[in-house]
Amino acid sequence: MIKTLISLIVFILFIPLFSLVMIVGILCTYIMHPRNLYYPLIPLSSRILMLVSFQRFSVQGKVPKKENGPYIFMFNHESMFDVFMLGGAIPYYINAIGWEGIFKWPLFGYFAKRYGAYPITHDNTDQARSTLKSAEKILITDGDSMIFSPEGQRTLTGEMGEFKKGGFHFAKATNVATIVPVGLIGAYSANVRNSWIVNPGKLITVFGEPIIPADYKDLSVEELRDLTKSRVSNLLV
Repeated sequence: MIKTLISLIVFILFIPLFSLVMIVGILCTYIMHPRNLYYPLIPLSSRILMLVSFQRFSVQGKVPKKENGPYIFMFNHESMFDVFMLGGAIPYYINAIGWEGIFKWPLFGYFAKRYGAYPITHDNTDQARSTLKSAEKILITDGDSMIFSPEGQRTLTGEMGEFKKGGFHFAKATNVATIVPVGLIGAYSANVRNSWIVNPGKLITVFGEPIIPADYKDLSVEELRDLTKSRVSNLLV
C-alpha cells in the first residue's frame, strides 16, 4: 500500500515535469542543434526528475574530459532510470543508439528522433548492422560521444546479462572512440522492468577506467567485449 502511494506521488510529480522537458527540448531542436541545448537542460532536468522520484543521486569516478573524446559510454542496463543517471552525470552532449520501441513512445519517442538518436532492432541482425554503420557518423563525422547498452535490454532479474557483440564490432570498425565502462547502481531497485512501482533509494553512476583505441586495436571483438564486461562488473561491487 505504501509503495503504491509513493509511486502515485512520483508519477503525479514526474509526468508533468518530464512532459515539460520533452516539449521544451523538441521546440529547441527546431532552432538549434541538440548539442547546443544539451547543457544545462539534460543534466539539470535529469537530476530534478530523479529527485522528484525520491532518488538520491551521486557520481563516482572521473567523467572523462570532452576534448579527449569521442567516447562510447557502455553501461549495464537496469531500468528506466538509466538514461537519467547517465544524463545527470555527463556534462556534455552525447548521442545514442536505442531500442526501436522507445521511438514509438509519446513525446519521448519524438524527442529521441529530433535529438538525432538511432533506432536499432533486436530481432533483425542485418538491419541492426545497417543502423550501426549509419551511426558511425556520430563518432567519425560529428566527433560526438555516445551511450550504448551492450545488453540491449533492461535486466529482468537484477543481474547483468550477456553483452552482445554488435557494439564492439562498431567500436573496432570506427577505431576512434575510447570505450568508457559505466556501472549503474540502484536503478533496478528503484524500478523493475514491466512494473510501474517506484521505490525510493539511492542511484549511483560510476565511471571506470577508459579503454582507448590503442588498447583494443589488437583485441578480437570477443576479447574487447569480455574486457568491457569485466570492467563494468567490477564497478558494481
